[in-house]
Amino acid sequence: MAGSQDMFDAIVMADDSRKMKVLESLLGMIQKFPYDDPTYDKLHEDLDRIRGKFKQLCSLLNVQPDFKISAEGSGLSF
Repeated sequence: MAGSQDMFDAIVMADDSRKMKVLESLLGMIQKFPYDDPTYDKLHEDLDRIRGKFKQLCSLLNVQPDFKISAEGSGLSF
């Protein structure tokens, strides 16, 4: 599975409470992340935690994230 729609569908279909707890935790980490503070002293630590939580969610949902960078440089595709 690849793409953000597949990820969303997998999350919506997930009724397991563990999956929902991991999702809620990831969303909370993203919402609390200080985007406007480039001098934030725990920047790398928090990014590593977010990355790890994302990988955990992908594993629980049996979703393989697909990070593609196109020739146009439009960015990442989840």
